[in-house]
Amino acid sequence: MKVLIIEDDKFMAGLLAKKFEENSFTIGHLGSGEKAVAETVAQKPDVVILDILLPDRNGFEVLKELKEKEATKNIPVIIVSNLGSKDDFEKGSRLGACGFMVKATITPEDVVAKAKQVIAGVITESQ
Repeated sequence: MKVLIIEDDKFMAGLLAKKFEENSFTIGHLGSGEKAVAETVAQKPDVVILDILLPDRNGFEVLKELKEKEATKNIPVIIVSNLGSKDDFEKGSRLGACGFMVKATITPEDVVAKAKQVIAGVITESQ
């Protein structure tokens, strides 16, 4: 299984990558949203972990483009962000994210577990 982590916080990205590797995932990582769509097309991950607050491009914009593009529209995206308002959750769901996790309330293990559920089809878009 392959995961693409789009996260500018190197520490958080490292924690997630380590936990995914421990669970036999192949890891791809981007520290910004600039090449996110092109890399998702190129890497063909089973799931994308997407931060919203990226230095060069808003994660919601990345999500919208991923869901509009034929090559990436069926790749599940889980948002993992410091944002956590009801509006943020609703926007993520409306744009096609299959999960929204607030960093302050989760562990890397939680993210891996959610990704496994998404890949297994237990959780589908907007659940």
